[in-house]
Amino acid sequence: MSKSLRKEVVLPYPPEKVWVALTDRAALAEWLMPNDFEPVVGRKFRLQVDGMGSYSGLNECEVLEVDEPRKLVYNWVLVPGKAGAPRPKPMVLTWTLEPSGSGTKLTLVQEGLEALGFFNRLSMAFGWGTMLNRWIPQVLTQVEGGHFVPGPKRLVKRCYGIKTIPDDLTR
Repeated sequence: MSKSLRKEVVLPYPPEKVWVALTDRAALAEWLMPNDFEPVVGRKFRLQVDGMGSYSGLNECEVLEVDEPRKLVYNWVLVPGKAGAPRPKPMVLTWTLEPSGSGTKLTLVQEGLEALGFFNRLSMAFGWGTMLNRWIPQVLTQVEGGHFVPGPKRLVKRCYGIKTIPDDLTR
């Protein structure tokens, strides 16, 4: 039986603006992780933070579905930090955007969590809740004219380190 996680939030922005927060590389780096994401089916991309314990900090992903501005699906593999350690099966993240009143209902479903232990699943649930309720809304205030415009105030409090990220993910 597949373990999954579901989070929902209603944001006071139209789906097109929320879409930018989910698909613009700089916006993603602001609320999620440094990355080389592009919203193109088949695109392989990386999300990376500093390693912690047995976790390398590297996440290898692939875009599976893009239906702008309604649905984005990609898989996500947590790359182990120890040489020769088995790679877990990919998790699948599905982002759904639905108009809701004068805003957007944003739903995240993450499937394939059975490879993670209880503490890691709990941490992930907490992290996604913080991102949906706090960090994505902050990023949305910086989306103008269909583009993310980094402002002078960056997100500084994160639950992970981002000091040793490869240069190609910090542009």
